Amino acid sequence: MIEVRFTAFEYNSNDSFTDSVYEMKGSEESGWHILRNSSPYLELGKGYRLLKTELCGICSTDLDRRFLPFPLPQIIGHEVVASDYLTGEKYVLEINDTVVSRGEEPDPFCKVGIPTHSPTRMVLGIDRLPGGFGPYILAPKGNLVEIKQLEDMEAVLLEPFAASLHGVEVSVHRAGTQLRKIAVLGPRRLGSLVIAALDLYRKRSNLNYEIVSLIRHQSLANLSLRMGADQVLYFSDLGEVEVRDGLLFEKNVGTTTAASWSDYKQAFDLIFDTTGSVSGLETSTYLTQKEIHRKTTNGQASLGIEHLTELVVDEISVTNLRSDFLDLVWGIEVTSPALVFVSSSASLDKEEKDLLEDLEKKDRIRIFTGSIKEGTEFLESQEFPGTLPRFDFAIIDSSSELDTVIRPDKKEEKSLVRPRGFILIPKSAKHGSNLFLDWIVGGGILSTSRCGDFVRTRELLETEPGFLKSVSENLISKEFDSRSIPEAYTDARKPENIKVVVRHKAS
Repeated sequence: MIEVRFTAFEYNSNDSFTDSVYEMKGSEESGWHILRNSSPYLELGKGYRLLKTELCGICSTDLDRRFLPFPLPQIIGHEVVASDYLTGEKYVLEINDTVVSRGEEPDPFCKVGIPTHSPTRMVLGIDRLPGGFGPYILAPKGNLVEIKQLEDMEAVLLEPFAASLHGVEVSVHRAGTQLRKIAVLGPRRLGSLVIAALDLYRKRSNLNYEIVSLIRHQSLANLSLRMGADQVLYFSDLGEVEVRDGLLFEKNVGTTTAASWSDYKQAFDLIFDTTGSVSGLETSTYLTQKEIHRKTTNGQASLGIEHLTELVVDEISVTNLRSDFLDLVWGIEVTSPALVFVSSSASLDKEEKDLLEDLEKKDRIRIFTGSIKEGTEFLESQEFPGTLPRFDFAIIDSSSELDTVIRPDKKEEKSLVRPRGFILIPKSAKHGSNLFLDWIVGGGILSTSRCGDFVRTRELLETEPGFLKSVSENLISKEFDSRSIPEAYTDARKPENIKVVVRHKAS
């Protein structure tokens, strides 16, 4: 039996921190009891190892934690470097606590290759499981990834860099050699890492796309160029209703030139929205008519869509009902036929109806037509034929139904569409003046992604020695002692600080 007792800062729903006393009692073999202020907090089964927290980064998700649909108060923080308190071995921690990471029998989500979407998972420092702002952590043994050649300040960036690289691979791989111009909107903590990932992926894949950073703080220009951007566009009122002309900075060019906002309307093949702002999605629709890849999990609505964060959490994409929609499937082992939900209120023209009828005759899809409520009931019935209790695709034609597909029941973290599935909007849809649906019907794709593969990312970095070290030296601006977490959190919000980390001293 192991027992530790410590005081930690908990984050509250009013954006404040308070001290609480935690006790963790148990073992990796028998399970754990966690007490909070002497009252039961969480029971964990076998497979969790007690680790001492060394470092924890502060990211935009932490800064927006109060908007996310998970209980508070909690010890937050998920960009963690921790050590085995007995051996001193250091690890970075995968954040999704699943049956596979604990060494238990795989559930259906794990069996089709998406364990990070298991509905029974907890998430380190985000959903229930105490995170890296505390001096000790309980982590599933399968989530411990040795840091190997990485230094501490490199290792603390592995979680956000893996997520950035994952997003790049998802979108860039689909477009491939057709990509010519990619923009990153809001390049600060995560956005700077997306630029670095785009640059690394470009070199590794022998691609020749141009990377453009769009900023509203001129002080970020040099950082974007050091991260790998070819150009930086600075508009001081980026995200506002009217954007005035700005400046263009180019790599290896000492002078700046004037930049006209109107010259960049639909100028990009792909936009990464990493702003964390409500306006980011609307700005992105101005800059491209092709694809927006959203990495923002700010818990807030945009363009009339309430559940954008949940869309990202589930890695669901939205596009128009196109003839090749079955070819869009990625990152999951699916069996044919694909399961398609068609809302009974959706308007389909003859061409779209013929497409679905032809695919159904060829046994490539199986269609269920009805209301979203009826679709949800069908998922839970014995008649539902799928491996996962979700549809692969949903066809709807209104923004209100878009939100309802993402979360049919607001009390449950469960979508009508499976993780990495697609919501399709008919081109014939009568959607009024909805800017987002107009953009989708016009040919756009809103894609999303979240966590990346730590081991694969670390192995890639082994072939690029010094890469992440250079990124960390440019990105990490301040380090705080864990006794000053509230101050560190406040400082992380300041424009002049890109990345702030917290270090736990010996306990």
